[in-house]
Amino acid sequence: MALTDSQMDDVSDADAGVASASVSGTGAGAGAGGPPIGVIKSGREYLHESTIRRKLARLETDLSRDEAARLQGVQLIEEVRNVLQLPIITYIAACGYYHRFRLEIDPKGYQWHDAALACLFVACKSEDTLKKSRDILCANHNIKNPDRITAPDDKLFDQGSKMLIGLERQVIETLRFDFQVRNPFKILAKIVKAALGSHEEGSDFFVQAFKAGTDLYKTFAPLKHTTFTCAFTIARLTSIMMGLHTDIFVNLNPTEYYTREEWVSEVMLDVLDLYTDHYRSTLFGQGINPQAFIDVKIKIIQQMEEDKIPRYQNFCSECEREGFPSPSSTDSGTSPVSPAGTNSTIKRGPKGPDITYRFLFDPEEVRRERAAYEEYTKDEWEEWEEEVEELIPERDNRRRADLGPEPRAPPREPRGPRGPRGHGRGRGRGRGRGGHDSGWHPRDRHDHRGRGRGGGGFY
Repeated sequence: MALTDSQMDDVSDADAGVASASVSGTGAGAGAGGPPIGVIKSGREYLHESTIRRKLARLETDLSRDEAARLQGVQLIEEVRNVLQLPIITYIAACGYYHRFRLEIDPKGYQWHDAALACLFVACKSEDTLKKSRDILCANHNIKNPDRITAPDDKLFDQGSKMLIGLERQVIETLRFDFQVRNPFKILAKIVKAALGSHEEGSDFFVQAFKAGTDLYKTFAPLKHTTFTCAFTIARLTSIMMGLHTDIFVNLNPTEYYTREEWVSEVMLDVLDLYTDHYRSTLFGQGINPQAFIDVKIKIIQQMEEDKIPRYQNFCSECEREGFPSPSSTDSGTSPVSPAGTNSTIKRGPKGPDITYRFLFDPEEVRRERAAYEEYTKDEWEEWEEEVEELIPERDNRRRADLGPEPRAPPREPRGPRGPRGHGRGRGRGRGRGGHDSGWHPRDRHDHRGRGRGGGGFY
């Protein structure tokens, strides 16, 4: 039976679980239902905070280690993007692909360097900013080794290019062939222009907001909320932290921009967590005192408590009560991205010859197809209780009274040395009755046993 993760949070996100479910429809028992429709996968546009944490817990990824790898990967994407002079939309797409890839694939099977460059390679193709794999590897090599500048056609990148192309397929399957990218900077420009106009003040404000928007993709906020929510939050946060036009942006009505106040608060706290913990790794946070971020964060939390707004929207209450397991995982540790090669090998899920992976974009089509298929393959069972009287048989050692007394067994014929047909002294080795000694034989006239010197009779 085919499953899809658009109907359940992340039951069908693991390839192994989905494949085992689809195999149940194959074989001799599925003759009446026809061939199985395979494993259906549909892209998910948004992920809740509980879903993200559950994915990390399933991969046994420590939250602190995941945050460090996430920041390092996005930082690498940003550095290579600046060297290759790629547009901001390619950076946005690469960061989104990188976050989704790390939520689906076990981090023990690849290096975060390789995953970041592979996601950038896929983003270059999807956003029509074509760059060869050798160009990306060469840019990364020149960043790390500024004293040894090389060209993309160097043989040094042969092995790394094959690795990058191999990871490209895995990234595409992780995305479910859904390459949609949401660009909040277009909406941000419209918000700033509507609030401040197109004069010099609006241009200066947009430059700072652009830095904050770039830092936004170092968090999971773009995976959880819409483009309007992210753009509105960037404008308000930039106004508060810079102290510019605060009365204008704080008093803006979120509903006019297709968002809500609780969504804006959640995104703002996610970005403030980044600035309070890793402000040195950000563009907007380097020029501001870290204590200012802490003060703003405290005020927002107090305001949310007064308004009784939860920290995360659409959060699983059961998960919040029981908590998420986050055991620390060991490093996969082999080699980083280097032209000499890498050990990023991802074990693919169990795929048999009868299993087909299908990717659909419309979740409604997935539900309709699955419902039509289940009409012929779904097993329905009915249970009921029935009382049946059973006769309890009597015990064998208790005879019925009408049969009379049990007859006595006849006495056994004695055995042993003094049996009825025994001869001599038996030793209990006879094979018949009477204790017959198997070693005794009758004496004849040629037998000289027991004769004396003077001769004797026959016996």
